[in-house]
Amino acid sequence: MNDRSQMILRLLEETKDSETLTEVSDAARSLLTRLGAQEDTDGSIVVSRENRISLVTEAVSLGVDIESVVEQTTWKDFEGLVARVLSENDYICVESFRRRGSELLRGMEIDVIGVKGSTVVVIDAKMWGVRPGKSSALMTAAEKQKERTARLPGQMRKLSEKIGGLREGTYRLIPILVTWLVEEVAFHEGVPIVPIFELNSFLFDLSMYEDLLVSFDACV
Repeated sequence: MNDRSQMILRLLEETKDSETLTEVSDAARSLLTRLGAQEDTDGSIVVSRENRISLVTEAVSLGVDIESVVEQTTWKDFEGLVARVLSENDYICVESFRRRGSELLRGMEIDVIGVKGSTVVVIDAKMWGVRPGKSSALMTAAEKQKERTARLPGQMRKLSEKIGGLREGTYRLIPILVTWLVEEVAFHEGVPIVPIFELNSFLFDLSMYEDLLVSFDACV
């Protein structure tokens, strides 16, 4: 691993629990400034979640071992990385969409929802590193995401409020599982399991997977 890769991993580690860096090398300061981090009046650097997400993508582009990156990445970083990819593909995003449970209704939490036209992608972001039984765990997660998405049509009014207003009409809801684990797009019960750094191309080519996708209709 080269010096730049080590520096990025160190920055991710140092900002995992605190966004403020008080002691920063010139090289680290230059990198963080390029990524948009803000310098305070006392010379410290404030590293936002967006800056951390940029550090993650930088590390991966340099070929840093995925397990090393995962170790220094939080769940919120990973959700934000998914949301960034969606935004770059012109989806309007909501993170951590929740419905409280009750005696009559099951609770529900969806990591990231993206809306583009009449398409709604409903994403479970699994920031798992390599581990035993990963295939079985992924299949179970895909099944659960399918179930969550099937319940989402009853929450379209709330989603519209979160998004900032959805036009009236019919929407197609597509469950997706996004993870570090797999190397290429796979499917389980019609749910695509997409590696995070293939998500951009998957969204671009979404129509190519039409016959393989499970989806649910919802109205606003």
